[in-house]
Amino acid sequence: MSPRDGTPFLVEPVEPVVFGPPQSGYAGEAHRIASQFPPAPRTFQGLVRTRLLLGAEPPLDLSDPAMAPTLADLVGPPAALPEGWQLTGPFPAAPDDTAAEADQPPPLSPWVPTPRFLLGRRDDRTPRPPLFARRIACGGHPVLSDLGDETATPALGRPDAGAVSPLGGWIGPANLRAALEGEAVGAAAWSPHHWCPGRPRFVRTETQPGLAIDPGTGTAQDNALYFAQALRFAAGSGLFGSLHGPLGAGLREQALTDGAVQAGRKGRLAVFRPVPALHPDWTHVTEGHHLPESVDEEGARFWLVALTPAFLPDPRRPLDRVNPGSDVTLAVDAALTGPPLTMGGFEMTSGRPRPNRLYVPAGSVWLVRLRGGTPESRAATLRALNNHHPLGDPIEAAMGFGHTLVGRGPLTTEQGS
Repeated sequence: MSPRDGTPFLVEPVEPVVFGPPQSGYAGEAHRIASQFPPAPRTFQGLVRTRLLLGAEPPLDLSDPAMAPTLADLVGPPAALPEGWQLTGPFPAAPDDTAAEADQPPPLSPWVPTPRFLLGRRDDRTPRPPLFARRIACGGHPVLSDLGDETATPALGRPDAGAVSPLGGWIGPANLRAALEGEAVGAAAWSPHHWCPGRPRFVRTETQPGLAIDPGTGTAQDNALYFAQALRFAAGSGLFGSLHGPLGAGLREQALTDGAVQAGRKGRLAVFRPVPALHPDWTHVTEGHHLPESVDEEGARFWLVALTPAFLPDPRRPLDRVNPGSDVTLAVDAALTGPPLTMGGFEMTSGRPRPNRLYVPAGSVWLVRLRGGTPESRAATLRALNNHHPLGDPIEAAMGFGHTLVGRGPLTTEQGS
């Protein structure tokens, strides 16, 4: 693991859990609710901060209102983490027995939404490797673009394969590495076992019926039947994350690898477990081994891939707050971001609702072009974006929003023909 990964941990829900969507869940107003998957980074950071406080030594009296200033000093105020903290995740993850070494526990395999530059053929019922989006150098073909300008150059698509759309679903580390290494290498390395069209195989849904009870009479309320679609994680699986940063007095790293919290709707039990090892392909891409040591061509293009959601005032300009270097600039040539994701929630300490906002979802991709600098400084720019949190507000980025990886850019239709 990279030193900047901090303390890695796995949050394993022991019971079916519902991470509420940003809507009313009151029986009678909402008869059906479905869990968000995965939970928002803001929900995840709440579990982490709670676990650190519960595991403090000496123990803290979390029910004492007078402790509020002390708690804020230790884990930050409700809207921000302490200075210097960086949380990553949550990423659905499970042990991968196929990647285990002799006499070693199986490594943990985090899964991520499939990058939108991986395309599937419409109505194709035969499992086949995905198509990699390519730059279309000539007009007259159907194109894929979320820049709001279909005449943008270069457009993206696969006119040689007919009408296609983003593949969707989730991919494991092997296919994440294949995607980021680019079509020339990754197309042959694609594994059908590391892709699922819906959620990863180790997560399934359960429908839980319920009936609201009148607290005054102890009897069922009229018209208050509801159904909640909960998530059940297979044994040993859960949500992977890591925390990097200085801990205040009394807080212990060990609290993130041994202990329990209440998670989701109705406070279901979840336990924090250690991560002995991560899948080698996950380590390969997060440490940037798939990226070139130098970028000889000025104007070379690469994919910027969002692993977690980000709030962007203008999704067409994702890197406004990033200054990778005085001698290198970045231009966005194309984008595939898809439908926005609504996120809101409640501030637990005050009970006040947070405003619902539209976020660019995980799996969104931007085709960026490097200009200026030297071959070495252009390569350094890529590494400054790989496995960091450059998207959106810095306060939210510290909570895990806007996490990105970088992949090798697409071929053109001429090169790929």
